[in-house]
Amino acid sequence: MKEILKITASLTAVCVAAAMLLGAVFAKTDHARKANEEKIQEETIQSLLGYGAGKKAPEDLKVYPVYRYVIHDSQGKSLLGYVVPVKDKAFALVEIDVSGKPEKVLPLKAEPAQLMEAGARDAAVKAVLPQGFTATFAQTLFIANLGSERLGYVIPGRTQGFKTFIDLMVALEKDFTVKGIAIIRSEEDPGLGAEIQKDFFKNQFAGKPEDVLKGLKVVKEPLPADYLSVLDPAKIKAAGLSPEKVREIKDKHLKDDIYALTGATISSRAVTNGVKDTVRKFVYRLAILDQALKQEKLQVAF
Repeated sequence: MKEILKITASLTAVCVAAAMLLGAVFAKTDHARKANEEKIQEETIQSLLGYGAGKKAPEDLKVYPVYRYVIHDSQGKSLLGYVVPVKDKAFALVEIDVSGKPEKVLPLKAEPAQLMEAGARDAAVKAVLPQGFTATFAQTLFIANLGSERLGYVIPGRTQGFKTFIDLMVALEKDFTVKGIAIIRSEEDPGLGAEIQKDFFKNQFAGKPEDVLKGLKVVKEPLPADYLSVLDPAKIKAAGLSPEKVREIKDKHLKDDIYALTGATISSRAVTNGVKDTVRKFVYRLAILDQALKQEKLQVAF
C-alpha cells in the first residue's frame, strides 16, 4: 500500500511539474506569437498606406485603432458601440442606437496598452456597462492621420471563398477611393484561386473611386496587355515605364470591371464582393460614428 502511495505521489509530482513547464512554455510562446501577429499587422497596414519596401513611414504617421462592438441591453435592444481614442491618450465607449442617434459616451478606465489585448479590452467595456448589458467584439478599424490631416482608413473584411472564408484588408483614401487590398488568409486552390494573392489581381482594385466600386463586376475576359503591364511592379520596372505612363494607362482602365483569374472565377468574384461589401458597410458606419462624435462634441485623437 505504501509503495502504491509513493508511486502515486511521484506520478502526481511529475504531472504537476510537467504542467507547470508546459504552462510556462505556452505563456512565453503565446506572447511571442501575439507580438509577431501585431508586427505583421502593423507592416501590412503601413504597406497598404503606401509605406514599407524602401519607403519609410514618416514619424508623423499615426494609425488609430477603433474597436467596434455590438451591445445588447437588458431588454434585448441592440446598440452599436465604438471604443475610440480621445485626447490625453484615453479611450471612451460611444454608444449609438441603430438609427444613428448617440446614446452615451462612457470613459474607459484602462491604459491604451491594455486595450490592445482583447480580454482586457472586453473587461474594460463590460465594467462601464449597466448590469444586464452585454458587449460582443465585432472588428477593429484603423484610421490613419499624417500629422493633423486625415490620410485614410484600413478595414478588415471577410468573404466566402471557393473553399473557406477569405480574410482581407482594404485601405481607403480619405475620399473612400481604394488605395489597395491585402489577402490576409485564404485556402483557395494553388495555381487557381490562390492567385488572388498576386499583385496583378489585387492591384486591379487600387484607384477605384467609391462610385465605381459600387457597380464593380467580374468579367471572364483576358486582362488587356497594357493594363497587365502596370499592375505588377516587377513588370513596370522591367519595361522601364515612367510614373506618368503608368498613371496614364491606369486612368484608361479606371472604370474597368475586375478581370477574373483564369479558372478561378468564383474566387475572383468572392474577393470583389468582399471588397465592395467591406467598403459599403464601413462608409455607412463611419458616417453614423462621425455624426455621433460631432453631436457629443467628443474630442477624439484622430
